[in-house]
Amino acid sequence: MSGQGEDTSFLKNMGKRKTMPHTLVLEHVSPATRLLEKRRQMFEVQEALEQQKQEFFRKEEVFKRREEGLKKKDLELQESLIRFSKFLQENDSKRTRAEKKAADEIKLRHQKEAEIEQLNAAHAEEKLKKKNTSDVVEKNMSYQKYLETVLDVADEYHEINDLLMRYATLEATNNDLRNHSKECEHKTEETRTKTQAYSKKKTDEILNFNNIISRLKKELEQRELDASVFQQEKDQALLVASQKTLEHGQVCMASDNLFHRCVTRSKVNHPAYTNPMDQLGVIGDWISDLGLIVKQWRTSGKSQWLQTHGHTRNKE
Repeated sequence: MSGQGEDTSFLKNMGKRKTMPHTLVLEHVSPATRLLEKRRQMFEVQEALEQQKQEFFRKEEVFKRREEGLKKKDLELQESLIRFSKFLQENDSKRTRAEKKAADEIKLRHQKEAEIEQLNAAHAEEKLKKKNTSDVVEKNMSYQKYLETVLDVADEYHEINDLLMRYATLEATNNDLRNHSKECEHKTEETRTKTQAYSKKKTDEILNFNNIISRLKKELEQRELDASVFQQEKDQALLVASQKTLEHGQVCMASDNLFHRCVTRSKVNHPAYTNPMDQLGVIGDWISDLGLIVKQWRTSGKSQWLQTHGHTRNKE
């Protein structure tokens, strides 16, 4: 029924152009011909759809490869972020250990300074004792006997030189501790400077990486928006192409159908045209000829037919 409606619409349009009734052509359309034409139309539409499917699958494969590339880049970015996070964690751990070590060094320095103060106090006392002792020795040698008496009582020292050696040892130890304290202070200051410079450097790197991540996120959002727009444009293009292909196939089938009707009913040998424009030219000439025949029949043939049939009725 839809094929008959399309043929009727096309014949009406052609009849309007050539000023000829369309009922003259519709009388010769058979159901078998319509069925064949509809099958032919169906095959052409299926072929067009298959071509469109192949084109769609090809484009879909291209977009899939692009999507896989984007996913791969995303995974690489995530891995890079994971490595960077791990790197930051390691740096934090190192910084924590360095701060702990610095705190321990400071505590040790305070302890050593306290010990130094105690030793200095002891040393000052010893020096004072030494001076006092020297003065006392100079003034009164009776203390020599006292020292000898002390040596006799004390089992730790056997001679007065042992006492002097003990004093020299304590003084050397004090000097060593002073030098060690200075070295520790120098190392502590050096470590503090390096730690501050390292912290500043890593802070700058973190800010730079955050800026890069923000820029990449914006680029990803823009790429996703562009992909969505491209997908909509592709769908619209496929829809328009499908409609145009369907209309073109319908027009070609209708012109081919009319051309074959004209060729089978015309006594003129026409070439087997396949171009729709050539076929439409033959159809137009055939319809024009039919219009002239009808016009002649209306002017002369109809009167002769009436005369013949009227004479026969009079005889009866």
